[in-house]
Amino acid sequence: MNKEIPLLTASDVDLRVAQLIQTKNGTYANLLVYKNARVDMKILDEVFGPMNWSRSHSVIDGRLFCTVSVWDEAKAQWVSKQDVGVPSNAEATKGEASDAFKRACFNLGIGRELYSAPDIRIKLNDDEVFVGSNGKPRTYAKFYVDEMQYDKEQNRFTRFTVLDKDGRERYRVKEVKQVINEENHKNYSKPPFAEAVNAEEAVCQSCNAAIKSPKVIEYAMNKYGKPICYECQKRMAR
Repeated sequence: MNKEIPLLTASDVDLRVAQLIQTKNGTYANLLVYKNARVDMKILDEVFGPMNWSRSHSVIDGRLFCTVSVWDEAKAQWVSKQDVGVPSNAEATKGEASDAFKRACFNLGIGRELYSAPDIRIKLNDDEVFVGSNGKPRTYAKFYVDEMQYDKEQNRFTRFTVLDKDGRERYRVKEVKQVINEENHKNYSKPPFAEAVNAEEAVCQSCNAAIKSPKVIEYAMNKYGKPICYECQKRMAR
């Protein structure tokens, strides 16, 4: 079976706020990148044909599993992948079935690049945060992926841009750049780094302190792959 699973596009993925972190410098939202079951069905239809794939569910030890099978023309047989689901808070059974299906599709290779999705943390504006009945911060802020580019050879995203509902850029991953090593004159890839749109929006992922120096941010992203303040960098270097 030589069917090639295409990479997901920006329109294939969604973002949701997975966690809010409140610091003395403001409230930050950690975003989760995910695909929904409709995307999986669309890709299965496009790659294998609507009549050449199937899904079934079964309960094993009280857990709901989904098996996705695709028809292998060369071998003249069905090839199956299976995985278990997790109930959702809203609709437990339906959410569990959908999650099991999406996980089985991951096993087929659909959207597997999302395992390498960047850790997205965005500082929320004051008007994007309110206090819930439990006294903790909440938000209705919505974000979406404007563009993304994945490099299969490097197994990472070289471009990933997030906008808010007003079309303002709130997060981006810079594209990999080729740098010349003057010592041995060989090309090497400078790793991409995520950065806040403005330096004052960056926060240390170790102590949650604000990082205002663009140079400190750039150095930390290139060395550690995440924003780390100067003091924490010194401690990590010891």
